[in-house]
Amino acid sequence: MAKKKKTFSILNVTLFIILVLYSLILLILLLWGLSTSLKTYDEFGWNSVGLPSHWAWDNYPYVLSKFYVQPTGTQLKVNILGQAVNTILYAVGGSFVTTFCCCIVSYCAAKFNFVFCKILYPLVILVMIIPIVGSTPSMLLLLRNLNIYDTWIGTYFMKFTFLGIYFLVFFGIYEGISSEFSEAATIDGASEFQVFFTIMLPLVKTTFYTVFLVHFIDYWNDYNMALMYMPMHPTLAFGVYKLSISNESGLSNPPARMVACFILALPLTVIFIAFRNKLLGNTTEGGVKE
Repeated sequence: MAKKKKTFSILNVTLFIILVLYSLILLILLLWGLSTSLKTYDEFGWNSVGLPSHWAWDNYPYVLSKFYVQPTGTQLKVNILGQAVNTILYAVGGSFVTTFCCCIVSYCAAKFNFVFCKILYPLVILVMIIPIVGSTPSMLLLLRNLNIYDTWIGTYFMKFTFLGIYFLVFFGIYEGISSEFSEAATIDGASEFQVFFTIMLPLVKTTFYTVFLVHFIDYWNDYNMALMYMPMHPTLAFGVYKLSISNESGLSNPPARMVACFILALPLTVIFIAFRNKLLGNTTEGGVKE
């Protein structure tokens, strides 16, 4: 057997060096943020780069006790538990709605020959090319006229969209799946809904999970939604945003704000570690034997 020779090009070596340096920079910044969160405010003033001389572990319980949001014009104070519930409802529900909408619309565009289905693909490309500017006022007006502003129904309504790169991802996968799957099921008497939910959706489940996770991370860190559309339902990301501009004594300093950032990032880290094996793999599974 001939031995495979490893070939190294200047481009590959350069890319490898760039990725290593990029990873090291991220790691250094992460360690700096962690050490900063364990410093007192006074120590951060004269030791902003080095390791803390005194590990201020009480920073975390202190910030947790002060981590609340008071919506404008109300006496209500939403603590960290309430923010966590709102974040889960927004991140999980919004991610599922967006991912499922992309999944099912791309399936229709890839597998059906109707004229409208053929328009969907170039429509998505066109929307991705043309920037949409100034849509916030019109969206606010629409939500208020429908009486769904600052409601979960309105939030999920805004996330029910198929426009974006992940439509193209699902579209390409569906086009690569043999039509013999659906044809065999149709011959056996299956409806279009049964074909999609029992055959096509399981074939793209790995991609579905991956896209769901990407949206979940995006929505978990999204404070703009609570700021603009859900003022009475603050999320953890919105709480971190409010803390970053807070003038309250004990919170308006880099160590406290870094603690809030790590509180926001910890659940995402745990979720990714727990589900990394299920999310990494082939984009499709199965096949048809000739």
